[in-house]
Amino acid sequence: MGNWVVNHWFSVLFLATWLGLNVFLFVHAFLSYEKADKYYYTREILGSALAWARASARCLNFNSMLILLPVCRNLLSFLRGTCSFCRRTLRKQLDHNLTFHKLVAYMICLHTAIHIIAHLFNFEHYSKSRQATDGSLASVLSILSHQEKGEESWLNPISSPNMVSLLCNMDYLIYT
Repeated sequence: MGNWVVNHWFSVLFLATWLGLNVFLFVHAFLSYEKADKYYYTREILGSALAWARASARCLNFNSMLILLPVCRNLLSFLRGTCSFCRRTLRKQLDHNLTFHKLVAYMICLHTAIHIIAHLFNFEHYSKSRQATDGSLASVLSILSHQEKGEESWLNPISSPNMVSLLCNMDYLIYT
């Protein structure tokens, strides 16, 4: 194991940096949506599903940006020919470009699953808060609307009680 790390230290450092950036982006986005005052009312309706969806979306954006870089032939040829520092180490890493491409794809799949599941929870929370008649803050916020440039704008996109029965049927289809 010790020799493997000595021989592949740059790959380990690169992957640790990439994973660290993913963790940082996820945690930073999660905490900013979970703690920020401007999302208080949305959090009342959705709970922490908003933060889960937004944090995974930020990581999806980052990894979607990275997915094509390892398979750009011209970029790889340019880096092989012009980089004078860590010549052998960098070339070894560039030879594992498809492995990194696959790892980024797996990360995209993971964050896509988290994002979809969080939005399913968002949909369920929107529906429940619109149906609630208990006078809770979430139910009151679901009823509120305000005029913005002549159009009605709702905090809860399920704006009429007539939509609830239709959406309940959609809930059944989604979860089965």
